[in-house]
Amino acid sequence: MADASIYSLDGEHIQDVVLGLKVKSRLPDPMSVLLTVAQNRFLLNSLRGEGFLNMRLTREEARNVIGIDPVRQVLEECIAARPCLMSRHEDNEFACPTHGTLFLPALLRSSPLWKRILEGLRLFDVPEEDLSAITSFRLDMVQRPRFTAQLTRPAADRPGTYGFLLGDAANAIHFWPGRGLNSGLASAVSLARSLSRVWRGRPLRDADFIRHEAAMSMLQYRHKSRAWNAMVTTDERGVTRAIKDIIEGSMEATAASARTDATNQRSSAPGAASNSAEADLEILLDRMRAIRERLAPRLPGLPNDEVLRAHLSTLAPATVRTLQESGAWDTLIVGGEEADIDIFYQQYAPVFVPATRRPPEPLPDPRAAGLLDLA
Repeated sequence: MADASIYSLDGEHIQDVVLGLKVKSRLPDPMSVLLTVAQNRFLLNSLRGEGFLNMRLTREEARNVIGIDPVRQVLEECIAARPCLMSRHEDNEFACPTHGTLFLPALLRSSPLWKRILEGLRLFDVPEEDLSAITSFRLDMVQRPRFTAQLTRPAADRPGTYGFLLGDAANAIHFWPGRGLNSGLASAVSLARSLSRVWRGRPLRDADFIRHEAAMSMLQYRHKSRAWNAMVTTDERGVTRAIKDIIEGSMEATAASARTDATNQRSSAPGAASNSAEADLEILLDRMRAIRERLAPRLPGLPNDEVLRAHLSTLAPATVRTLQESGAWDTLIVGGEEADIDIFYQQYAPVFVPATRRPPEPLPDPRAAGLLDLA
């Protein structure tokens, strides 16, 4: 039975819903990397511009990820519950080939979610017509106490059976910082090595998988601790919050500020909105300068301040505020030593399998071996 409490805040099991947008960006890869690392709202996984732009959704936005059956004229959770890949058709329709549903926000041009999707495309210089498909992911994690179990014991008419959890069944992780494929392959390699070391045509036993259990626990600790830090962040007061809630709070604050600005304009007090937007832009640019300085030795071709300012100035002020308040990737926490299952399968540590039973040899006298200091 898996434990969800370790990945919970205030008793709530944290879950992220991410919208996956299949795109072709016109930005060079170094600039895409910089824009991705500088905030936690959008993640572009691409090579030479082609790939998926992933958008972390708020709770309200996740409720709006829904399909509509145009024939029966009913709402369906097709894209939200399966999920399905909805491909672009004519007239801005994104259709599910399996269930015949359409992505509802794209049909409602006034939809707040669709407007924010378009802002994400603008951030990575993706023309709207180069958004070719939409899907969604629900991501959460649990802690597993073990990964190996004897399902049935040997009987007169059958051998015993062992079961193993591998891949996502063992360690489903948040894909934002990656390592899911690495973890799945490592778990399969670990089990294969354990079996190849101990199989001698005799019944297996729990002790045969002690190294595999250790490898799986190491993978769980390393990759899920990294993934957890892609779901939450801790402020300077030590308060930990879900990143999706910080994004939602920034949008609520922007809406409240817009109402205040409208009141100020009626009372002849203009300028507050533009000052706030400029402040957000400067904070975001300062963050990008620091990231650029860190990445420059490893990633040539990063954009300068003028290019970044001109690019970010095309975004709506509300988008800039969300990017700024979502914070940068905490690459220091997610970096560091990787899980190395090879340490459990060194060639100089073979498994001892006795050919015959022999009486134990007497232990040597510790005094003669010089192991005890009798003085």
